[in-house]
Amino acid sequence: MTLWLRWSGRDLRARWLQVAAIAMIIALGSGVYSGLGSGAPWRRLTYDRSFARLHMYDLRVGLSTGNYTDPAALLDTIRSIPHARWITAAETRLIGPTQVDASGKHQTVLVPGRIVGVGVGAGPHVNAVFAKKGRGLQPGDADGTVGVLDRHFAAHYHLPDKGTIRVSAGPLPYVGQGVSPEYFMITSEEGGLLAEANFAVVFTPLGAAQRLLGHPGQVNDAVLTLSKDADLGVVRKEIAAAISSKLPQLGFETFVRRDDRAYRTLYNDIENDQRLLTVFALLILAGAAFAAFNLTGRIVEAQRREIGIGMALGVPPRTLAVRPLLVGVQIGLLGVLFGVVVGLLVNWSITGLYEIYQPMPRWETPFQLDVFIRGALLGLLLPFVATIIPVRRAVRVAPVDAIRTGYLSAKGGGLAPLLARAPIPGNSFTQMPTRNVLRAPRRTVLTVLGISAAIAVLVSVIGMVDSFVGTINTAEHELLRSSPHRVTLTLDRFSLETEPQVRSIGTANVVTRAQPGLSIGGALRRGSTKIDVLVDLYDFDHAVWTPALASGSLYRKEPSIVISETAAHDLGVKVGDTVTLRHPYREGTGYRLIDSRISIAGIDRLPTRPVTFMDRRFARMMNLDGIVNAVTIQPRTGVSENAVKRALFGRPGVASAQPISAYTSTIRKALAERMGILDIVQYAVLLLALLIAFNSTSISVDERAREQATMFAFGLPVRVVMTMTVAESLITGILGTLLGIAGGRLVLEWLIKVQMPKVLPELGINATLSTSTLVTALVLGVLAVAIAPLFTLRKLRRMDIPSTLRVME
Repeated sequence: MTLWLRWSGRDLRARWLQVAAIAMIIALGSGVYSGLGSGAPWRRLTYDRSFARLHMYDLRVGLSTGNYTDPAALLDTIRSIPHARWITAAETRLIGPTQVDASGKHQTVLVPGRIVGVGVGAGPHVNAVFAKKGRGLQPGDADGTVGVLDRHFAAHYHLPDKGTIRVSAGPLPYVGQGVSPEYFMITSEEGGLLAEANFAVVFTPLGAAQRLLGHPGQVNDAVLTLSKDADLGVVRKEIAAAISSKLPQLGFETFVRRDDRAYRTLYNDIENDQRLLTVFALLILAGAAFAAFNLTGRIVEAQRREIGIGMALGVPPRTLAVRPLLVGVQIGLLGVLFGVVVGLLVNWSITGLYEIYQPMPRWETPFQLDVFIRGALLGLLLPFVATIIPVRRAVRVAPVDAIRTGYLSAKGGGLAPLLARAPIPGNSFTQMPTRNVLRAPRRTVLTVLGISAAIAVLVSVIGMVDSFVGTINTAEHELLRSSPHRVTLTLDRFSLETEPQVRSIGTANVVTRAQPGLSIGGALRRGSTKIDVLVDLYDFDHAVWTPALASGSLYRKEPSIVISETAAHDLGVKVGDTVTLRHPYREGTGYRLIDSRISIAGIDRLPTRPVTFMDRRFARMMNLDGIVNAVTIQPRTGVSENAVKRALFGRPGVASAQPISAYTSTIRKALAERMGILDIVQYAVLLLALLIAFNSTSISVDERAREQATMFAFGLPVRVVMTMTVAESLITGILGTLLGIAGGRLVLEWLIKVQMPKVLPELGINATLSTSTLVTALVLGVLAVAIAPLFTLRKLRRMDIPSTLRVME
């Protein structure tokens, strides 16, 4: 065994550069697989402990828009139910829209926001606020007017730990930056995700919220926690019945924890995001596996002559197999060691990204031993399996066939003889690179496939980023198509269109045109499929902007709706089909949710699934004739969006002002922050492709060492031999790159059409490959492969020609 280890160690030292490259390829495959695989258990553990630590509600009672009541009356009604003993904690809140000015010396920050008034007495509190910076709300703040700023928003704009902001009602000092369960992921008033760039949540004592929102002594929300033995369904029904009986004037809806958008999205995203990361990890692992298999096998193939000599001397095949198998095992062990380091680096990078873009009370990131063991086993098995096949082939042929070298070793059946006789123009030197490629088709195919595997992974991963950016560009183009500077005002309540505060908006000196509208939440259902939507109702005939349609029309006599292509695909509908719309219906001073049948008038080109449109004349089906809660304005020429927001800031009835361009810029910024994990994948793939390209060519040069020595023996200069070697590598690189781009495009299409609807169902993404991605693939696949032989120039110049030509040592 000592002899075998010394001998295999000599083989490793003789090819140390190629061995190190193969080990790094294995390390990238197994390490990235291990690192990306740790994210899901970390997130699940962190979410579980964070929601428990801050006492996320089990049941919530939310009053309909415009409904408020006395907190004592609401709590007494809730605690009057037959199973009140199951309620462990119950608190009332006041939640309302506002506008937030967090501008400083070097930046203007004017965004819509939300004030959340909470109790600050003795805890524990339901949906508590955890201070990440500064301090949280304390009992001594109960009578004051202070707040805690949401950490997502504050971190995005690099705001100080404490300071003063302005809300619609005036200045508001904040004493810290914090997070709360409902806002572990920020959504805007319109339901948009990743909204921390353009949406601010401010937590205040309940009394302060009542003063700031203009509803003294009133609340519009209640949250409850239940005991472990409670029947959630029973409690929910009893509370609904009690409120309907004792407070019949109130419109309300009950929610369980799973109904919360942030809670549902976070947990759904664990599996969805992990599914996508696993696909990327497996793609990288598959590329690394094929490359390691190919390259390790070719190293063993280079020892066929020595194996043949051993068989000719009578050494048993199983004994001869030990040495190359030991080489494979040692390469695998080296790859595993490197892989652990790569995996830890990926883990460290991912942890940092999670803490930046998703602040939680505390991230739990224990070492995932089982994930790393799987990655290590894969890294160990790949090169070992890669050596078995060529060794088996070598020991099963006659010794004289194994000893053959150069052209004779490539000569055989199949296409090789036919391709070797293919007519090629030019002299011997210009023909040789092409003939070298054609006369050994199996070796050429393996080299081409090794390069194409790396390029395919590269194209598919970077293509995902291109597809995200392309989709956002499409949305931006559609939204800014005819009125790029329009601003949407959100009112603080449902108002009559004729009210002075609504009519006065159109007379502001920064406004040239104002269009009242209605924006409501709802859901579309057809069969068993249901999607949440935001319905914008405005007058299509006099609209500041209308959506461009892919099919259908904006106008129908009967109640109809315009939906996105993504929504149409998910619901399985086309223009003229009928769906069920769940929407609010006004009754007296309150609202209740009802279902109405409605037809599809048109399908627009926006890629966002939730955004839908209706003509305002159909507001009668909701009993909302003449009611508005939003106004779209066209600024005067030369007036900036920030100037419009500042001019309308604090105006009575206006909760927020948002330029239309902010919607796509919000998504663009948020996605840019969250692309960090894909950046890690991109860097790994780039390095993998470079290593595979270099190693494939380096091994090919070594395989042609005897041929090169023969040409040197006949007097050819090094520059001529190197030129032919570069030309041969160039041909191989072009073939591998073109095949890799085609394969990467197919993988990208599969990712977009099969995986992305599960990961990001609310965004219809189209597969896109940018010019920069194609250039990157060409540079790596062609240029890197073509210049790889230049690294062997020193070796060629110092070649010992007699030793290289010697058949037997």
